[in-house]
Amino acid sequence: MEFDFLELTQALECSFSERVALRPVALCDAWPLFVATRNPMFNQHLLWAQPENEELVLKRVRLIMEASRRGRLTALSAVARRTGEFVALFRFQPHATLPGTIEMGIWVHDKYWHGRYSLELGRLCVSAAFALSEQVQLLLGASAPENRGSCRLMEAVGMTPGRTVQRDTEMGYQAELVEYTITRADWAARHATGFSVVGDDRVVLKTPPARATSRVSALEAEAVE
Repeated sequence: MEFDFLELTQALECSFSERVALRPVALCDAWPLFVATRNPMFNQHLLWAQPENEELVLKRVRLIMEASRRGRLTALSAVARRTGEFVALFRFQPHATLPGTIEMGIWVHDKYWHGRYSLELGRLCVSAAFALSEQVQLLLGASAPENRGSCRLMEAVGMTPGRTVQRDTEMGYQAELVEYTITRADWAARHATGFSVVGDDRVVLKTPPARATSRVSALEAEAVE
């Protein structure tokens, strides 16, 4: 059965946590994303080069928007609840070689690298995906081993490191990445976190299952500071 990314988008686009809210990606997100790419560290571990101008980011965001509209992936932007300011662009998409596996990726604006925003957003997206879509059985994320912040973040939201793979980059060379995964069963047992959803007539608080236990630890704090 083919995965329904349109359903996943509709399920997640009204979700929010204490400080961030999700919405469909929009072309206007390209401008703050371009600003983030002025920081060389933002592009250091990406599979695409630092863009030379805004037009290149506009084209990239427009392609993501079109793919999301056609149901080829789910693309959401995270914004600060108090101001509406762009925080990150989050994607769920089919894994290139593993049928039935949903891969997630995130680009966080460098303004929000501190203050535990990445951890809050990661928990929101993982818990919302599992809680709101029965289709999601396993999530996968990939990171370069030397990108310690990204690796610690995935471990902090409950993902387990697995195989090491080589992936093509837009720069013409291959990058070594470690793939992290989390299953629905593991999420429900140990890593579920609460979040809220705007329903038709009221805001619904999605609380984690009673058997889920908190894993706030020194590792989590290190992952997002």
